[in-house]
Amino acid sequence: MRKRAAALVLSLLILCVAPMQAFALGTNQVTNSEIGPLWVSITEFTNSFGISGGGLAQFDTSLYARSNINKVVINASIQQYINGSWQTIKSWTSTSYSNSGYLNQKWYVVSGYNYRLVSNGAVYQNDTLVEQTSYTGSSYWY
Repeated sequence: MRKRAAALVLSLLILCVAPMQAFALGTNQVTNSEIGPLWVSITEFTNSFGISGGGLAQFDTSLYARSNINKVVINASIQQYINGSWQTIKSWTSTSYSNSGYLNQKWYVVSGYNYRLVSNGAVYQNDTLVEQTSYTGSSYWY
């Protein structure tokens, strides 16, 4: 009798825990697929931005793509929030004739405003656009 009761309790416990575990796994899978970009040719697009105490804004942007890509173009802009909207104050472009590209620049900004980095990356195969991506960073007060 004791074994039968223990088996019944164990069976009920498994029936209660299994659906919760399946739901948690399903939720994680949906969340993970929604977070990551759905690139085909681009394998990595990274951006960093900061402003020093002296007002020197600096950013690094890099883009890596699959080996069939032979041209990478990166455009990056520092924007300032002024009069209720974001205005581009300085822009740069980098073109690389390989499957990776990099852009690093510095620019002095004036105090009393929010600033952010906006960048775009595009990859080409034989001068035909294959894929593009963009990034808009968090704002920083200086």
